[in-house]
Amino acid sequence: MGKIHGHTKGFLARLAGNQAGNVMAMVAAAIIPLAALIGGGLDMSRAYMARARLQQACDAAALAGRRAMTTSSMTTANIAEAKKFFDFNFPQGTFQVKSFTPVIRSKPGETTTVQVSATTTIPTTVMKIFRYETLPLSITCEARFDIGNTDVMLVLDTTGSMDYSISDGNGGTTTRIAALKQAVKDFYDTLGPGANSTGRIRYGFMPYSSTVNVGYQLPTNYLVGGVSGETWDYQTRRRYISSYTSATSYGGWTLVSGSKTDGSGQDNDRYSCPGTRNDTMTQSSNTTAGTATTASDGTITTPGTETRTTNGINYSNGSCYYSSSRYRRDWTSVTYNNYVERRTYTTTQTPQYSWQYGQYPIDVSGFITGNATANPAYHSSSPYDSSSNLVASTSTWAGCIEERDTDSSITSSTSTSSTPSNAQDLNIDALPNPAQKGTKWRPHWPDVEFTRSNSASGTWLNTATRISGGWNACPSQSRRLTSYTSRSAIPTGQTSSFDSYVNGLVAVGGTYHDIGMLWGARFLSPTGIFASDNANAPNGFNISRHIVFMTDGDMSAYDQVYGAYGYQKLDARVASGSTGNTDLTAIHNTRLQMLCNSVKSKGITIWVIGFRNQSEGDIQTPLQNCATSANHWTMAYTASSLSQKFKDIAKNIGGLRVSQ
Repeated sequence: MGKIHGHTKGFLARLAGNQAGNVMAMVAAAIIPLAALIGGGLDMSRAYMARARLQQACDAAALAGRRAMTTSSMTTANIAEAKKFFDFNFPQGTFQVKSFTPVIRSKPGETTTVQVSATTTIPTTVMKIFRYETLPLSITCEARFDIGNTDVMLVLDTTGSMDYSISDGNGGTTTRIAALKQAVKDFYDTLGPGANSTGRIRYGFMPYSSTVNVGYQLPTNYLVGGVSGETWDYQTRRRYISSYTSATSYGGWTLVSGSKTDGSGQDNDRYSCPGTRNDTMTQSSNTTAGTATTASDGTITTPGTETRTTNGINYSNGSCYYSSSRYRRDWTSVTYNNYVERRTYTTTQTPQYSWQYGQYPIDVSGFITGNATANPAYHSSSPYDSSSNLVASTSTWAGCIEERDTDSSITSSTSTSSTPSNAQDLNIDALPNPAQKGTKWRPHWPDVEFTRSNSASGTWLNTATRISGGWNACPSQSRRLTSYTSRSAIPTGQTSSFDSYVNGLVAVGGTYHDIGMLWGARFLSPTGIFASDNANAPNGFNISRHIVFMTDGDMSAYDQVYGAYGYQKLDARVASGSTGNTDLTAIHNTRLQMLCNSVKSKGITIWVIGFRNQSEGDIQTPLQNCATSANHWTMAYTASSLSQKFKDIAKNIGGLRVSQ
């Protein structure tokens, strides 16, 4: 082919086709969007870090605010506490954010939940060149108690020493019982009412001293006396007939058969007075007794008839006198011929009573109904005891009980790893057998109780002095687990509100921790007396069970106390009647440890609070060991610290958490 010849290109054409320097042009064109991309990333990264710190501050504030709450909604002090934590975790000006005030409040419609929110802006750096001066920041969080289902038995020492004074923690003083009442209310305010659908909370109460007041919470057939005429043996007295006085009254005689003839005459003599005429009358009689009857007062009445037969002459001689030159004597006579008469009579034997002191059965079936009952150890004719104490004429059962059968061989050295099989009282879950008295509880009846030196002399155990000394007492009535929508509302099935019940607690009696722990566990157990109420919650979730045990004293058992185990000195149910008080206390502490181990083996958490003046020292080791762990017992020495201890336990039970 022939050679082709090209034409020379112009400058612009060559420039347009030249690729040298293209990268520089492209970079120049990309500078602006690259700057926006890098700057935006830098500013967004700063905003992200600022928001993360804000969220941390929010969470800390919400938790602090909820932890500080002791009422059903936030107070000004709670808000201030929450803000302090917010400001500590995110001081104003951090990351150059614009000044702002976080909003801290109770969540509307769910006032026990703390809600915190904050809105502010953070200035940009690179993005300012694109007229994006700030970036918005906004956070929100909530904190609440995640309670699940919670059952709490408040086992409360309400013995006589709870009336003693103690520091209120603010420079003044108050009584221990008043401090306890406020602490229990603070406990409720901290833990809250709960709701059946999301997490049920129930509160139960077990005030205790030397016995507990649980009788009216039990089915009647669980009690001795649930069967008409059923008796229980008390250390008491009974009237007996020591002698009789007897008297007989007679009716008039009536003729049955025979006859009688009247006669008269005169005997005379010239020289001397004539003698009197001698009777020839003979008489015989016999009696026939009827059926004796005995009146309610013991008087025996016996009717009868008497029959007599008369024969012969009965003379009546006059006085001697002188007339017409002679001595004279007039006479009259009655001549009986088989003369038969009959009359009625009544013999009355009146009993003379005395008191006999000993252990005797008393019918309790009327007493446990709660109606006023005549005191069988009283009688209007002899209403005093041997020490001139006036015995009560009537009694009404308050509801306190004597425990069922126990094992008196338990000593201070007995192993506490298990309870003896025959100790019915230490078995938390066993139900009574209505046919066996030993498995049933008995009414506590101080009005019929007497101590004695012999069968003829005794002293009443319910005198004012013994009551004030705490030797026999009946604490406030217990209350089963119940949900309370507020402290002032009266729940279905109860007669008063949370506050009214707590305000009514009284301090009386001696300190027997084992009886309080025993019945606190019985009221809480899911497999015992109240299994039908306690085994499941309506929402189907698991149930967390807790005993909060508060006391101001150590175990103190005495042989002359009449309490849950009768009158120890004579009944000797826990140990022999000669056992000293120190040994009795040690035995009851052993029994307490057995119970605490049984309770904890059921998955129940035990919290123990000691409450006393600091000079009195801590509560004894047996009570400390009763707690679930060393972290579950504590001491309070003032009223304010007692409230704080209760609130701290409520917070631990509740499980504080961030919910949003």
